[in-house]
Amino acid sequence: FETDTTAAMIAYLSKFEKSAAKVRLSYSWEEPDLVKEYSEFLTHKKQAEEDWAATRTEKIHDLGTTSRLEVLPLVDWHKSREDLNVETGVNYLVKTDENCILFDLGLNSLNADPSPLLQNMEKLGIWLEDVDSIVISHPHGDHAGGGKWLRDKTFSLTGRQVPLTGKKVYTPVPMTYPGLTPIHSKNPTKIGKGVTTTGTIGRAILSMGLTPEQALAVNVEGRGVVLAIGCGHQTLPRIVQSFEDMFEEPLYGIVGGLHYPVEGGPVEYFGTAPHKFGGTGKPPWERITKEELQANIDSLRAKNPKLVALSPHDSSPLSLQAFRLAFGAAYRDLRVGDPIII
Repeated sequence: FETDTTAAMIAYLSKFEKSAAKVRLSYSWEEPDLVKEYSEFLTHKKQAEEDWAATRTEKIHDLGTTSRLEVLPLVDWHKSREDLNVETGVNYLVKTDENCILFDLGLNSLNADPSPLLQNMEKLGIWLEDVDSIVISHPHGDHAGGGKWLRDKTFSLTGRQVPLTGKKVYTPVPMTYPGLTPIHSKNPTKIGKGVTTTGTIGRAILSMGLTPEQALAVNVEGRGVVLAIGCGHQTLPRIVQSFEDMFEEPLYGIVGGLHYPVEGGPVEYFGTAPHKFGGTGKPPWERITKEELQANIDSLRAKNPKLVALSPHDSSPLSLQAFRLAFGAAYRDLRVGDPIII
């Protein structure tokens, strides 16, 4: 390995060995081969950079618009009512003039049936029959209904795979599902009037491989484009750059996760926040710093969005507060059961 990372890696491994036993009480990990995983991470990181450099996205001119957009969080870490479920997964119901879309499917860590997602849908008066499309942002368990399904390159809304006849499903990698053929939307793919996927951007994530992630873009009449984002592994600068490559319209808003676990995350186990070490696109002995967070906030402020709602499922309270202070009246707290309407 590169000489300047060796000391940091050794220090991290020493710390990891001391804390791993505690962590395994919460996560059923096999003994990791961290040297092998780090080598693969470096390979995937190089591949992601090469793929990004080769990406050429053409302008979208015929998408159309919707006069109304509603984003209703159905799964996330904060909630608006005590009777609703929360978990460190994500699902948003995205409703436009013509479409009703489930964006991501939550975590369902206990493989329950009905899942937290379906329970919240029922409590909020939302029925699966009303949904015409499903979009999976990226192949991680907290967005595809649980890691149990991903191991078989599929997904699920609950502890069993319910019939989805007649629905269109858009996935960032090839996936299967009983009774239908999901659409692999590697490139931008129109879903309906004013609605498209953005295409995928890859990111190397230690122990998770090369992760392609897509967002959902909705063009609201007279306002501009709103992006719904799952985890933001793509990084905010690349999400914004990809948006500018695709659209002439202004960026009206961003709703969803951007993965800023600065000084922690939504949950802790034995005093350690797993999000702080994993999923960041960095090796665990490096961190997303306050300075990096602020630089990303400043770059987004330069676009003058009228709506920013950061998901608490993969960002720390410090990061949420930084966004809240930076965007003032444009900022919305994102909570399960609390619709964002444009």
